[in-house]
Amino acid sequence: MPNKLTMPVAPLLCTFSFLFPVCCVQLHHTTSKISDRVIMFALDFIILVTYHFFHWKKGTPFGDDQGIYNGLTWWEQIDNGKQLTRNRKFLTVVPVVLYLIASHTTDYQHPMLFFNTLAVLVLVIAKFPNMHKVRIFGINGDQ
Repeated sequence: MPNKLTMPVAPLLCTFSFLFPVCCVQLHHTTSKISDRVIMFALDFIILVTYHFFHWKKGTPFGDDQGIYNGLTWWEQIDNGKQLTRNRKFLTVVPVVLYLIASHTTDYQHPMLFFNTLAVLVLVIAKFPNMHKVRIFGINGDQ
């Protein structure tokens, strides 16, 4: 049975990847302290949501799989577990590009830059092919 998880993912992240830079440019022209914080917290929010849904949540949003994918995260289900496909590369590049845009619009000076760098590293490392079906310290492992 083919996995249907790849269909709704790409359009959703395309929307995020289009709207985030537009919002960054608009906010950058307003008061700088408030806009820098908003941009950095928006990036944190996107990273947390992405990590939660792709690398933490198990199972599928569809009810017709009869429990086949209950032990896999959504990231592990994309393209039936094949590594380095177009979808996976796109979903890996998007957070990095958003991070670079947010860092550039805040002139690499904001104190949250360190935390955002750490968050992007954790998110990208979780997407590596070597991390497929790996549970660090047994966290989120099968009970």
